[in-house]
Amino acid sequence: MKKIIQLFTLLTAILFLSCGKKVFVNEDIPGASEFTMVYMPQANAPLEKAVLITDSLYQFTYSAFIGGSLKNGADVKVKFDVLPEMVDSFNLKNGTSYSILPQGSYVLNDPEAIISSGNQSTSALHISVKTLGFILPFETYLLPISITNADVKINNSIRTTYYIITGSYSPGEVPREKVYSFGANAGTSMFDFGGKLIHKTPDGQLLLYPVANDGTFEAPAQIGVGWNIFDMVFYYGGNRLIGREASGGGNITQYVIDANGNFGASKKIGFGWGIFSNIIPYKGALLGINGGGSMTMYPLEAEDFNYGQIRQIGIGWNTFAQIFPYQNSLLTIDANGNLYQYPLSDDGNFGVRKHVGSGWDMYPLVFASGTDLLALDNAGDLWRYKFNPAGFWPLKK
Repeated sequence: MKKIIQLFTLLTAILFLSCGKKVFVNEDIPGASEFTMVYMPQANAPLEKAVLITDSLYQFTYSAFIGGSLKNGADVKVKFDVLPEMVDSFNLKNGTSYSILPQGSYVLNDPEAIISSGNQSTSALHISVKTLGFILPFETYLLPISITNADVKINNSIRTTYYIITGSYSPGEVPREKVYSFGANAGTSMFDFGGKLIHKTPDGQLLLYPVANDGTFEAPAQIGVGWNIFDMVFYYGGNRLIGREASGGGNITQYVIDANGNFGASKKIGFGWGIFSNIIPYKGALLGINGGGSMTMYPLEAEDFNYGQIRQIGIGWNTFAQIFPYQNSLLTIDANGNLYQYPLSDDGNFGVRKHVGSGWDMYPLVFASGTDLLALDNAGDLWRYKFNPAGFWPLKK
């Protein structure tokens, strides 16, 4: 016991002495200066920027840092420039075909900067970008800003910051094309059918509208009656339509259908789906959203669900007025008309959401048709938007 007390006393004394003295680090490491290099921290990944084509001026920020084990003991001058050859390098590496932002549309406000002695970085630097008269709507451009010279070595692997810039129309000037007029009493039950259109009328008819070469829809053919027993009908892809019964437990039935709207066999595939306020077909699954906003993924194979893979993949989805699939994502419209894109993998993992539009609450129904969006207004007119989620879609001024 006495030895334990003596040891504790010794350790306490050592700790007390160490707290009262400065700890010196030997910075005189052979070759340490070889690791002192400047770089751009924003060079790790390209920065996506959606801009409006207006007379407004946009400013993007960039900076340079100095790295290494040694403290910065002197002012370091750093020079920057836009190098067109870096666009070719980026395209070759990433399999893209971006054009450089046009000459005259950008100005480097800070082509030179100083990393002051004792500091590790420049201040925030800026490049100004003009859009009106220089870029085309929904064309994507690349703007590379590189460190071209410095008083110390340059880390060439991370010396360039890339901005991927996509221009969009001004608010209220987004073009659209009317593709059909249903009239004010058409209801809102319609969906894409491999480029064609299927409409469930309020009296339960199922109508198939062929698509013309100009993207408008032609006069329909009736392909079914009595479909008002379902409160939801949607195209699952391939040769399947699915309907949810409006009464009872909300059971769902699958119908085989060919490209001309001819029906084959039907099969009841689910029971109790009335618990969901929304059902979304997404690739190889149905996404059910209950009243509390919980989203559950139900993988659906040729004849039945893969019950072992059913799982909850999200919460809070009851805050949106509309949700629909778009390529490898879900698009949502909130009560304020904001349009968001949520990347979604085949196995149910979401990526970072992106704000891609505003003013979309002017339409009670929006859905995808290939890469386009179709939007039904309150008068029963259906509009086509040549959609590109890389840009921003502001429908109202």
